[in-house]
Amino acid sequence: MTTMTTAAKGKRIEVEIITDTYKIKGTLFIPLAGAGAYSPRLSDFLNNPEKPFLALTNVSVEALPDPEVKWQAPFLAVNKSVVTFVRAIKE
Repeated sequence: MTTMTTAAKGKRIEVEIITDTYKIKGTLFIPLAGAGAYSPRLSDFLNNPEKPFLALTNVSVEALPDPEVKWQAPFLAVNKSVVTFVRAIKE
């Protein structure tokens, strides 16, 4: 049996996310094609109540109380309920 994957079509946006305790930078993928497609606008994607998490890749995290505490990860899911703000770094 062969597993075949197709590249998802969408838009990648470099973002900075601030929570009460972390500053997070990474790449957010917004799918654009197919059933349930999103508008290319970051605000529309963030306001979708059916998606409670933001899936980021190429992530760097800094603890706000102690900026010396830093780490990186290939993937991080951030619950939108803890997000204070999101800004696009590059679109």
